[in-house]
Amino acid sequence: MVTATDGLIYASCLFVIVWVILSLQSSIRRLEQKIKRIDLSLSLLLNRMEIEIPSQLSDQVKQIALDPYRKLEAIKLYRGETGASLVEAKEAIEEFIEQNQEKWR
Repeated sequence: MVTATDGLIYASCLFVIVWVILSLQSSIRRLEQKIKRIDLSLSLLLNRMEIEIPSQLSDQVKQIALDPYRKLEAIKLYRGETGASLVEAKEAIEEFIEQNQEKWR
């Protein structure tokens, strides 16, 4: 049987848990925004200094990515090689394809 005191304790614990979760989410959002600003600043700095970051794509991934019909295969292989998330792998492969399409024009 749950007493009023037990209910109050449970409610207090629930309130603390929700408050901690919301605080953590807020902190994570701030950190993500800070990382985006740092990434942009670094990109601008590297561009200004004309420093090119070498590709992390293996030769096999590059070869597969150049075939438009094998883009998904390239993404899967890149994820397998690097442990990148699906979003990161997709962005890396699409960036590589875009850079190489500019060279072909």
